[in-house]
Amino acid sequence: MDADEAIKKLFEPADVAIESSGQLAGKVERKAAKLAAERRDNEQEVDQIKPQLVPVPEREHGRNMRIMPWELLHLLGRATVLSGHGSSRALAQHWGCLKYITSLQRNVHDRMELSESGKDPRYHRRSVQAEDLGIAFALAAALRIAQRRHSDYRFEIVDADVALEAGWALRGKEVKTKPNTRLRPDYFLFGFRDGAAARVITVECKGSHGAADAQHKQLAKAAAQVNAVVIADPDHGDVTPPGLMMSTSLDDTGGIQMRILDPPGDGTLALSGDRNDDGYGLNGPVEQYHEFPGIPVRDEEAERDRRPGFYIAPERSEWFARVLARTASAGLLAFAGDRDTAGRLLTPRQRARLGSEHETGPSHVDFDTGIELAGMRLVGTDHVFRLQSQRMEVFSGIPHVLHNLLSGEPDLKGRYHMLPDLSAQWHERQEAILAEWGGVIFMDTNGAVMGLRKMGDGRAPLD
Repeated sequence: MDADEAIKKLFEPADVAIESSGQLAGKVERKAAKLAAERRDNEQEVDQIKPQLVPVPEREHGRNMRIMPWELLHLLGRATVLSGHGSSRALAQHWGCLKYITSLQRNVHDRMELSESGKDPRYHRRSVQAEDLGIAFALAAALRIAQRRHSDYRFEIVDADVALEAGWALRGKEVKTKPNTRLRPDYFLFGFRDGAAARVITVECKGSHGAADAQHKQLAKAAAQVNAVVIADPDHGDVTPPGLMMSTSLDDTGGIQMRILDPPGDGTLALSGDRNDDGYGLNGPVEQYHEFPGIPVRDEEAERDRRPGFYIAPERSEWFARVLARTASAGLLAFAGDRDTAGRLLTPRQRARLGSEHETGPSHVDFDTGIELAGMRLVGTDHVFRLQSQRMEVFSGIPHVLHNLLSGEPDLKGRYHMLPDLSAQWHERQEAILAEWGGVIFMDTNGAVMGLRKMGDGRAPLD
């Protein structure tokens, strides 16, 4: 596939089928019961799953998601930028999504499917591909569902491992009890609305090339992972946030299909600064804690007093909201290549995932470029590579005005206030932006931009 055809296909939207029904919930519950029985037979600890597995209301997904491949690759890059390889693999980590440039296409039935390149084992390990694309499809669907459910909130993705490390050690010698940290969701969706409690939704992302039964098993395991975070509420007791369990079948008949369930919960986090002028709200400081992992078991007849997972006490609610907001902002900065400023938003344990801020070399990502498109100034990082014999240029960044808010004394609340205007500007100028860039380019609702073009194309050069 030549570069022009690859770029054209990246910008072609296609349909992804979604199954979410009571019948699916029943199959997953039966699979979860079977897995629990197997663990008992093997004298292993049985994981507690969400008490209710229910379908997502059809009005929130319409049994379909229409999306273009470039948005999926953009989302995969955003989601994995803080995944923990440190500065030694920063370059490969930052641009890992590019290996799927020719992997997805629209078929004759207008459905998204793997291309011949995407199916070729010479280019892709199936397990890695299933994990990566499972993340991209799951988060794309989760963001759409959350936005339809809470249309007055703005949601963004947060790597759950990175966020939880602000309060619990998950790696190395600091881990207090490994069995109690083994269950956790893949991501949080953090929702902000001015003057209201923040919202959090847990998301578990699975992918598979197998038959439907493989997705049922994945969802059964996911039911325990989304149940592994509890937010204590002084008025309502211990509650788990709502969860979205996603499994993407890459080899389904006719095209890619998603199976989704929606365990209910209550995921609100109070913010003092959003109730009055005396508190900091999102802009308050974040202290690193060394909490003991595990969720208290309230049943007096239970064999254990804690189960695997993470318990957020009532007095930690605002702290956790700030952790989610700062971690999300750090991910945005890291996506733009500014790992130094990103590190200043993180606790020392979280910051270790970025590596040394003074490290340089061939694997280093530099925050050293920018571009102006249709009057919008973007700052970020770039990379040059070859697609077949064609040299390609890729850029990831954020609007300069957004970077100004996050550098120095970060104004996280100001960032959320600015995003609606930035999104409106991008939408209004999109035709001019595409013409000046000369390739495929996309900005998400949180200000992250990624563009790809052939070297020499476009009217606007990178600085």
